[in-house]
Amino acid sequence: MGYCYAFTPGRGGLPSLFEVLDTRSDDRRWTWAWDWKEALPSEKRVFYGRVLRGKPTFISMEFVPHFFALTGNVGEPDDYRRLYEGGRLSHLARVVYELVAARGPLTTRQIRAAVEPNRRGSSARLLRALADLQNLFLLARIGETGDHPGNYAYIWDRFDRWLPGMVARAAGISHRTAAATVLGQYVSIAGAPRPEDAASLFEWPPSVLTAAIGDLRGRGSLVLAPGPDGKDRLVSPAALLRLTAGKARPRSHRD
Repeated sequence: MGYCYAFTPGRGGLPSLFEVLDTRSDDRRWTWAWDWKEALPSEKRVFYGRVLRGKPTFISMEFVPHFFALTGNVGEPDDYRRLYEGGRLSHLARVVYELVAARGPLTTRQIRAAVEPNRRGSSARLLRALADLQNLFLLARIGETGDHPGNYAYIWDRFDRWLPGMVARAAGISHRTAAATVLGQYVSIAGAPRPEDAASLFEWPPSVLTAAIGDLRGRGSLVLAPGPDGKDRLVSPAALLRLTAGKARPRSHRD
């Protein structure tokens, strides 16, 4: 797949792992999905985080460099400063990043104790800051600690410290190439999405989506075909050929 939602489907028609698990028991589905959410990232087999539409997302290691390249980061120590000065990070997110960068892997509880020692009640501000840092591939959830809800917490570290090889791989991928690669995979996953589905899923500026569509069409790996509603769909040539052949196939007595 390359990437998918972890628990529930969402925007863009992208499926989730949870909904295709081969069991009729929801309890078993939650157990499997919850355990894999912890085990697979800890073993560096997948990246897990709130990336697409702010929803928990699994991304294969093959596609992580492309998602990293789409952030505009270059793997330099001052990446977070540029994002902060550009208004893409809050002051709290900057403080959290600098704390983790200086002290190494920390749990959510340790981070809150350090940056909001006197705050009571909701952790919404901190959780939003962590989500933004994760979405920009500045921080990563590298594991979990605790064996029951009362002492359960995520462990966070700098993304480039956790997966330095990914940053090096991303250095050779342009933003434009990354967008085309991610979009091409999305089309293969979703089948025949509308351009607006892709726009809603990735939240790219129109110019980025338009360029990605143009690049894929220029390579012959994407065509625009009218859907049932008359609006354009993004379709791979192979899928369009199968669809056309299916429509053209003569009916037999078995049909």
